[in-house]
Amino acid sequence: MFIRKSVKKNKLRRVIFITVTLLIAIGLVIPMAGLFQKQPGNSGATGDDYSQQTLQEKLSNLEDKARANPGDKVVLMDLAETYIYSGQPDQAVKTYEQVLGLDPNNTEARINIATIYYYSSQYDPAIAQLQDLIQRDPNNKSAHYLYSIILGTGKKDYASAIREMETFIALAKEGPDVEKARQAIDEWKKASAQ
Repeated sequence: MFIRKSVKKNKLRRVIFITVTLLIAIGLVIPMAGLFQKQPGNSGATGDDYSQQTLQEKLSNLEDKARANPGDKVVLMDLAETYIYSGQPDQAVKTYEQVLGLDPNNTEARINIATIYYYSSQYDPAIAQLQDLIQRDPNNKSAHYLYSIILGTGKKDYASAIREMETFIALAKEGPDVEKARQAIDEWKKASAQ
């Protein structure tokens, strides 16, 4: 009787061991098999070439859609964003300006134009966009924040930057951006004292 139980336990252990081994083997083999399969749409291009190709295809597709329907703000916004990602900031600005021609109150387009100008060290056109936005929407926190950053880091007009950042803080009231804003004000106060 004892021998039968022992034999049954050994058979059960062997079945469990074989089952677990097979599951592990299957779990390792299936993912590795995928490594050797040709990926769809990948014609031997490297990762960077493939992503660039995909970006160029997306850009071409969006340009076609924008030509077919030049009044579609959603397509134009997507196209402008894709121009940014493809390293064509001038085209992005032109496309955002098309959006503003259709919708002068488009906050996102104005903020994005100002951001592009800021990163291009074109502070005056960036400020003009933000002043226009603030005139249309005086409570726009993002516009006040970016305006203060441009004044402080770009133009080095610390007094105006501090006033603008205080306006942002008054509108935002709390949050991580408010803490960053307070830190910026402290830095600008130190910079202006020197």
